[in-house]
Amino acid sequence: MSKKAIYLLGILITIILGTFLSWKYCCTTNTDDLQETIVQPTPKPEPTKEETPKLSFGNIDENGNINFSFDNIKFKKSSMDFSPSFMTGLDTELSELKDFVVQPENKKALSITGYYMSDETNNSIFPNIGLARAVKIKNYMFSRGIPTKLIDIYSEVNDDLEVDNNNVMKKPIKFSVGKSKDYSKLIEKIMKEIEDNPLVLEFDSGRLHSEFTSEQRIKIVNISTYLDKVDNSNCLITGHTDNTGSTDSNLTLGLKRANFLKDYIIRSGISENKVKTTSKGESSPIASNKTEAGRQKNRRATVSIN
Repeated sequence: MSKKAIYLLGILITIILGTFLSWKYCCTTNTDDLQETIVQPTPKPEPTKEETPKLSFGNIDENGNINFSFDNIKFKKSSMDFSPSFMTGLDTELSELKDFVVQPENKKALSITGYYMSDETNNSIFPNIGLARAVKIKNYMFSRGIPTKLIDIYSEVNDDLEVDNNNVMKKPIKFSVGKSKDYSKLIEKIMKEIEDNPLVLEFDSGRLHSEFTSEQRIKIVNISTYLDKVDNSNCLITGHTDNTGSTDSNLTLGLKRANFLKDYIIRSGISENKVKTTSKGESSPIASNKTEAGRQKNRRATVSIN
């Protein structure tokens, strides 16, 4: 074999050996080494427990409700009226309460419970004077920027309330902020009840005033709830008469009867801008004017909602 052939063979063997050694030590990876080089996924952080939002005043109970009271809100016994003029220092707390309740992410509602004593006289349109007090406070809260849609009202008898020498009740109102409720089914039920069996108040001949039954007072509560929870809602009160007297005088009489019911409702706490009145006089009888019983049914004021 010539020297040239031997030289070429040596080059070929060197190339083959270099390729083998390169594959052996550079391209083959130990399995244990491979496992060590795998990047482990970053563990997801544990979800933080949602903190119950807090007000600077009040106590949180086991259900997450924030309970508090405003000691300077006072009512006299057998009265549903109060004067906000002496409620010093309240506006700051109400401003914080408003900012807290109206935040959509909080999904909170303000509950107002009006206490009443079993021996109190109830001159309101509501089933008890405690509920009338709660409605009064509700409207005051509304005047301070808290939407009535976010306020729930309740009443509770409490014969342990303290009454001072001036006949003023101590702590007649309880407040709580908790999870807002879904009123859609209740609103549908109220709407159907009012449509099927509307509030009708009858009047004696020539009279502009009338008394309310317990059933009628409950209907007023339902109407109030509807007006609070439904945006842009209102109620229409229509006055009617029998055919005694002239058409013009009966139109006037019908309107006075409608306004009597309106004034009574407003005094009991429903916002005035949600109540409209009109009169149909003698033009829409529901019974014969030939009998006293029929004329009695025609002398009425009716309430509808929309």
